[in-house]
Amino acid sequence: MAKQVKMENVDRISGLHDSILIHILSFLSAKQVIRTSILSTRWRYLFALLPNLHFDFEGDLWRRGYTSYRHIDIYSYASLVDKMLITHNMTNIDKFRLKCRTMIDPDRFHAWISAAVHRGVKHLDLNISPVKSLLSGCTSLEDLVIEKFLMSNISNFNISHPFLKRLTLLYTYQSDYGWITIDAPNLVYLEYDDELVAGYSLQNLQSLVKADIDISNSLQVDGSTFFRGICNVRSLILSDTSLELLLSCAPLPVFPNLVKLKIHCSNDLRPYYDQWEKGLETLLSSLPELEKLEFNQEALISLPEKAPSSLLSKLKSIKISDFTDERDCIGKAKYFLKNGRALEKLTIRTALRYSGERKSKISKVLSASPWESKHLCIFIF
Repeated sequence: MAKQVKMENVDRISGLHDSILIHILSFLSAKQVIRTSILSTRWRYLFALLPNLHFDFEGDLWRRGYTSYRHIDIYSYASLVDKMLITHNMTNIDKFRLKCRTMIDPDRFHAWISAAVHRGVKHLDLNISPVKSLLSGCTSLEDLVIEKFLMSNISNFNISHPFLKRLTLLYTYQSDYGWITIDAPNLVYLEYDDELVAGYSLQNLQSLVKADIDISNSLQVDGSTFFRGICNVRSLILSDTSLELLLSCAPLPVFPNLVKLKIHCSNDLRPYYDQWEKGLETLLSSLPELEKLEFNQEALISLPEKAPSSLLSKLKSIKISDFTDERDCIGKAKYFLKNGRALEKLTIRTALRYSGERKSKISKVLSASPWESKHLCIFIF
């Protein structure tokens, strides 16, 4: 009879490879991770090897049962961050996420961020109160997203960085007299979804390739400076409010390098679309390099009855979404086909819930109409 070996109090987990233990720790909260350091000498410094660190002051304190933020709770948690970031500076960090809207000493914030940068952080995700000198400390920054950033107490918001490539500004709640400065010679992508502010200084944006603009103008501010600052783009996406603002500029900014234009209109501003026809005609006439045009049915209705000949001579691709078989839509699509000498592709996405029969009818009508181009393909979905 085989002899049975009785094994008690065997710690199999501690015998696992570091990479496996680090993966296990990644599912725990920051406080739980620190607690593992007292299990044994094997676990003492494992927390310092975590590649991703996430600290959520408010969330973690509320989950612990606190209904108010007492100073002892906040600073106890801050000491935890100190221990994980500064006390044991042993390995690189891939991602550092910090959510803390409470009152913490700014020097402590700087110390945390500096420690993360010193440890080679690649992705920095901050939900904090403003830190004015933050950008200057991120010497290799390429992608910056600023969302829900309260600017009511900041008269001049300066985004200046030599290596920044992508900038996204979302709902930043500027003050009525706010001023935004962007100086980024290597910026290739800009997304701006917000209110227009009183003033802009857009400098060194000669590398800008694509801009996605959704601006509201409740302050009735002139948008000429803003659009002139991004006029070198090759690809431009405009919401209806942004288009309205652009068309109100005098003189109309020139986009000499624009290859692709996408316009998205909603039903909210439909009563004003009939006022855009002349402005759109002027805009489209001043885009000498335009090859791709995308818009939905609402924007199609506001296009001039006869598109400018200068546009039709180079336009290679047209995409229309939410297309209906209304007479105006069909008529304008036919006009593009008949006069688009360089047109290679017409893509039509019909309105939702259009039956196959109605799609087929649209296809037959457009296919039967004459077209100028010899290399045209029509796609209807």
